[in-house]
Parts: sequence; structure tokens; C-alpha cells
Amino acid sequence: MDDGRNDMKNHSYFELRAFLYPREEKQSAECKLSELERLWFCTQKNVKRKLNQFAAEGKLIYTPGIGRGNPSRVVFQRSFQQEIEEAVLQLVQRDQLEEVITLLQLPIPKTWIANVSKEIQSLFGIHSSEQPRDVLRTALTRKLTTLDPLHASITFETFIIHQLGDTLVTYDQEQDLLKPHLAHNWESDEEGRGWTFYLRKGVRFHNQHIMTSEDVRYTFERFRTNYSSHFWLVEDIEQIECLSPYTIRFKLRRPNALFPRFLSFLNLVILPFNEPFDENKWIGSGPFQIKKRTDNLLILQAFDNYFQTRPLLDEIEMYRIPIETTNSHLYEVDNYEETNKAYQHKEDIEVGFRFLAFNFKRNTIVHHSSFRKAIYHLMDIRKLWTDLGRTNLQEASSYFFWKSKQQQKDFDLVKVLLEEAGYQGELIRVYTLDKQNSLEEAEWFKQEASKVGLMLEMKTFKLAEYYDDSLEEADLLFMGEVASTDYHLSFLGAFLNKALIFNRFFSENYLEALQVYFEKIKQATDWKTREHWIDEVERFIHQETLFLYLYHPIKNRTFHPMIKDIKFESFGYVDFKRLWVK
Repeated sequence: MDDGRNDMKNHSYFELRAFLYPREEKQSAECKLSELERLWFCTQKNVKRKLNQFAAEGKLIYTPGIGRGNPSRVVFQRSFQQEIEEAVLQLVQRDQLEEVITLLQLPIPKTWIANVSKEIQSLFGIHSSEQPRDVLRTALTRKLTTLDPLHASITFETFIIHQLGDTLVTYDQEQDLLKPHLAHNWESDEEGRGWTFYLRKGVRFHNQHIMTSEDVRYTFERFRTNYSSHFWLVEDIEQIECLSPYTIRFKLRRPNALFPRFLSFLNLVILPFNEPFDENKWIGSGPFQIKKRTDNLLILQAFDNYFQTRPLLDEIEMYRIPIETTNSHLYEVDNYEETNKAYQHKEDIEVGFRFLAFNFKRNTIVHHSSFRKAIYHLMDIRKLWTDLGRTNLQEASSYFFWKSKQQQKDFDLVKVLLEEAGYQGELIRVYTLDKQNSLEEAEWFKQEASKVGLMLEMKTFKLAEYYDDSLEEADLLFMGEVASTDYHLSFLGAFLNKALIFNRFFSENYLEALQVYFEKIKQATDWKTREHWIDEVERFIHQETLFLYLYHPIKNRTFHPMIKDIKFESFGYVDFKRLWVK
């Protein structure tokens, strides 16, 4: 009985169809065997064997080329779209989501994916299982970048690190204070240069190794001795001493009142010294551990020996699916029968903002303040929102939405300012993410620019390319910044993290000018003083037009009605540790 399993086991058939589809005419296409050798990474003998096998199964007619180097002809029996849609439906019926995802990674028309999106989303629904396990399924729309704490600077990857590891202390946003975590107590000397932390006993890593001060020292020395975009967190450390297995002392080069807050930064999770770091294995002490990681799937499994309360969920399955199949964050449960209750929809303003950055590292007209002011008046976010038919605009003039005010724009000033800057029609490179909203905004910006004779060249990039040097070829770049629950630390990190756009694009002069304010923030001992210096930083940003604040995004999430205790943590993501299913 052929139920479609042979097609999926032999994924090379669909690879062949996707490869030949652009040159198909009436389901017929020519190809050279050498092309298929490269496609399937096999010998010509095996290529012929595969083609003959597909012919024997009635999928195609294969006619070898006559003479050396002449192309062969393949005639398929059915349309590619029909085969793809039927294969997806068969896999959906068998609840084989991972196989569906693998199939949809092929280069096929996006409209075909949209045609089966409802069927794919049904796999995030509620399914029966004989095993009494609570499994949460959610979707990813892109490939994960690095999960190494040294380098991870994208919010979702940092959030995943937070599920896998623990920091010495944690920050309580509501009370604006630090709380014990892997360290149960800490103290400083009178000068504020020596900080001693006392560690909990019996904390186990995922490899069952018990944490000591050696693991803490190893973690921080790893940041100090390797290149890390987060070096700003450890640059004040002069010496690290293990005073006992459960006592560790940090000696700083200069006083830093915020140093204990730095240790709550999510990238500073403690790693075991007895096992080299492997981001696919990822040994930490966190509430979840990696069960499986591929390009299309990440499965987190509850860590039974977690030093605090074990998570109530047993597993979290994150599938990479084409963005065409979903338009919001969907959280579903496995192992439960259907319910007629309505889904829970949660909407909130993100603590963060979208911006348009100027690249001061390139020797271009962006260095002229009149040019930047021209772009300020040209980039009218209220007009963009109206022209694109959007609703619920949260205009940004600050990192924090509660501080943002409406900005005054005057399109009539744009030409005057461009002339003042000496603009003479040179091409300006503008980079944007290849996401629908970002592309719409960039295209709108290009059209507005053309009205005043500003020549823009648009280039797109994927989030997976965020760390690439190629982004530094941009003159202007659309991007976003999101805060963790520690708003003050996130504000500092937005400028001091060497992987983020501001640090990569600002000139040394601007970075040095801002550093004066950052030192004031680090030395401040109370919230009010830090807020004052943060406001001064933003005043300087507006005064120099270092970048343009655009808007604060609104996040929409959909939850199955059986999911309880939905709370949000860093970067606005769901706190997986507290979720449970009724």
C-alpha cells in the first residue's frame, strides 16, 4: 500500500522537481546528469538509478541523452503543485510536522504554501497522545542564528539562552532590585571595586556536574579572553578569585555601582568548566535543555533536576515554517482533545522601537547634519501609516513608548536641507529586512524620496545575515531594538553591544561623546539619576540626529484556551517556565 511515505523517504524526488520546475514546459524539462550529481551529491551511476526508480514508480518518464554531453529529458506524470499539496495533506493527516517543514523549505512558489497554510496550522492544534506529556508547539519563521552567549545579540536567540542557562542574579522589574539566583547573597567593599558572591550548593548542570565557583570563573574568563560583542559587561573586571568552592570575588578596575546588575544580563549564564561549549548540545543549568536541534526544528525538554521549580511543561517544540503560513505568534498544546472555547489573543506595545540608522563609518553625505535633518522630515511615520492603510500607530521619539511624543515633520523643508547639504544626486544605499512590513516601509520611503530627487538604492537582508560585515556597506538601514525586562541595562546594551547597529554605525567621536553619559549611568546609585542621564543621551541623539526613531511595534499572540498563567518576560516573550495546560 502506497500512502505517500515513499515520496517523503525519497526526498530527492521533490528536490528534482523543485530544481527543474523553473525550466519545465508542459511538465517536461531537459537536464544534464552532471547537474543532478551536484543536486544530489552522488555519482552519475546513482543519478541514473534514482531516475530509473522514479520512472518505475510511475512518477516520470526518463529519456537519456544520446551522445556524450547531450541533455536527458524528464517528463513528469503530474503537476508539481498538485504533488506538493497532496504530499503536505498526507503528512498533516499523519501529524508529521517535521517532514512538512522539510518539504516546504524547497524553492517552490509562495502561493502554493499559502494554499496549504490552514492545513499546516492545524498541526499546531490539539492532538491526542497516549503519553501523559504536556507539549507546547510554536512556530519560527526563520533559521536560528548563534546560541553562543559570547555572540548572541538577536532577541529570540537570547531568550532561548535564558531557557537553557541561569545567571548569578536576576532583576525584578516591578521592585527595581536584584534578586538571588545562582548566587544566594553578595556584598561589596566600601570603594565599590570588590564584589563577592556566595553560590548556592547542589545546583546541577544538564550533564549532572554540580556548579562551583570554578564554573563561574570559567564563564567570565571565556568572555574576557575571547572576542565577544558583550565585552562591555566584563571590561571593568581586573581579577577573578575563587575564594572557596562556593565563594567568588570580582575585583574591578574602577567602581561600578551597576556591576551586580550586569551579572543579571541574560548572556552571562553560567557554563560548566568541565565541558567545552557546544551550541548544539548546550550544557547549562537552566529549566530546559536541548533535546533536538536541526535547521527546521528546536525541541526543548524540561530539566528534571532544575534547582528551582521544575517547569510544568514537559517539552516545547519550535518548528521553522514559511512565513506565508502564519501571521502571528501561535502557541498550541499537544496531547489534548478539541475544545470549543475561544482562543486567547494578547496584544501589547513592545518596549523597543523601529528606527532608521545613519552609517557614519562610511565617507558619505550622511555626515552632513542638514542631510540627516532632510531625512528626518522626509521620513514622516504618520504619513507612511496613512498611505499604507495601517492602524494603531505608536509613534516613537524615545526608546521607551511611555516617553514618546509626536514629532513635527515638514516635507517642504526636505529640498532646502538637501541643497544645504550639497546633495548632487548621488545614490544612497538603503538596507532593510526582507519582511513584509519592512519592505513596505522601505518602498514607501523610496517613493517619497523620488519626489524630491533623492536617489535611493534598496537592498534587502535576512536576519540570519545580521552579523555579516556586508551590512556596513549601507548608508541608511531600517532595523529595530527591543528591551529585556531590565530597561536601563537594555538601553546601555543597545549602544555598547558591538554587534548591534548603533555601535557598528556610529563614528568614534560620537561613541566617545556618548560614553561620558554611559559612565554616569553606570555610576548612578538610584533609578531617578539613571533616568536623568538616559534622557540626556536621548537629547544628544535628537540634537545630532544620530538616527531616526520611527515607531513602537505592537505584538499580537494567540494562545490555546487550555494554556494557563501566560506571563511575559525579557523581550516580550512568553515565560515558558510558568506555563501550564489545564
